[in-house]
Amino acid sequence: MNAVGVSSVYWLRRSTLLWLGWNALVLVAPAAHAQVPRLSPAAPPLEVVDPSERISGNAAVGLGFVLGSDAIGSDRLWAYISPPVAKKLKLTISSIDGRYYAEVDYVTSAGQQPGWVALDLTLRSFSFVEKNYSNPMNEIAVLLGDADTSRVYPVRWGEPHSKAAKTPPVPQDSDAIRVYMNTERARAFLVVGGAPVYCRDASSVSGFKFNAICETTLGTLKQKDAAPGQRIVNGVEVFRRSGVRTLAPVTLDIAIQY
Repeated sequence: MNAVGVSSVYWLRRSTLLWLGWNALVLVAPAAHAQVPRLSPAAPPLEVVDPSERISGNAAVGLGFVLGSDAIGSDRLWAYISPPVAKKLKLTISSIDGRYYAEVDYVTSAGQQPGWVALDLTLRSFSFVEKNYSNPMNEIAVLLGDADTSRVYPVRWGEPHSKAAKTPPVPQDSDAIRVYMNTERARAFLVVGGAPVYCRDASSVSGFKFNAICETTLGTLKQKDAAPGQRIVNGVEVFRRSGVRTLAPVTLDIAIQY
């Protein structure tokens, strides 16, 4: 074969390989870019571990969905965002006994879509939570809220999102939703269908930051007068009773559209 023939074969083979390589790249590209919506901390998070002086919690210190397969993990926290989407979000994580506390700030983009979003934590001492609590789903409370208003959004310790290709399913009426409460020694309850549903003790661990869990299903909280086809939760009230006195309810400013 002459030099021209050898050159033609070489360029043919090279062109074929380039074509195959490009098409292989095109074929695998969707998998490489199939990523879930995600928020990363806007500033270095704050963590307080085993402080010598502990601060008690606010009345409501956590709001979240809890499904049977859920488990706490540094890459398992998801938030369900309903409109209007806040520009700035603040996440707090509190252990029941006050030994662990964290704050993480997030900034949403202008095109942030409602629905599930993965929350990167990047917490250096999160292993303290994973190692020191035997029942962390009951002993760790998470609250995500608008940094500038009282609006709060539910979270969920779902499947790990570091390699997730899709978000969790849209919430259903049957999904359990919890409020983690500091009742201040009062007996707390929700009103569901006109009857009280009493909150339970969160754990046998000393409840310094919170002490009770108020749980119901999402469907019991939705608006009865919503437009056909719409499922909306607009606020949750937790009542407290001390002796014969019923105290003013603790109102959570929630808007969940699902």
